[in-house]
Amino acid sequence: MRWMATAALILGLPVTVAAQQFELGGSISQGCIGDSSGFCSGDIGSMPALHGALWVSPRVQIVLRVANLPLDDFSHSTYRDERFNRADDPAARTLPRIDITTTSRSRRLVSGEILFHFVRDGGFGAMLGAGFGDLSDRGTVGCLPVGCERVLTALGSAIGDWASHVNNLTMIAGLSGRAGHRLQMTSGVRLHNFAGENLSTSEVFLAAGVLFGKF
Repeated sequence: MRWMATAALILGLPVTVAAQQFELGGSISQGCIGDSSGFCSGDIGSMPALHGALWVSPRVQIVLRVANLPLDDFSHSTYRDERFNRADDPAARTLPRIDITTTSRSRRLVSGEILFHFVRDGGFGAMLGAGFGDLSDRGTVGCLPVGCERVLTALGSAIGDWASHVNNLTMIAGLSGRAGHRLQMTSGVRLHNFAGENLSTSEVFLAAGVLFGKF
């Protein structure tokens, strides 16, 4: 009897696979980085995203999503203190201050998500989901005047490209539905690392995806 059940399962797999739908699409979002005072700090901007998805049933969707939030350049100055004496260049140790600028800043979110759609046939309805992935902050560090790079090294930093990574937990809520037979529309809110202060990101999104295959 066991071999019959196994054979039935194997024979049934092509039918299940053939009934799945795939989706490719993108979204436009308004995103912001959180801080200790609430959802958003001054780092707010457009947050484009791309996604690919597998519909495992008419209501359940597994999504791989990549989103990027470009950020403004950031500059600050560090005035001389005892740490400057750790620089390996005598001239750098005498600098009164160094001016540090971070350019090409962005926050990138790569996540796998599972979405539940509560309207099966026609119309629009509620959508809830959750995701897990990687959140990375990126940028390019430069400084002035000449010799500042020696001080930066003493401070535990360096000029050039950098990236930092942390885990990202996402909560999703919104509306979804079909616009015709081949276009899936979703809109709502994504909260990344909610209440995580500067490691959190909030976004309001509108997404569209083209469907391939059918149930």
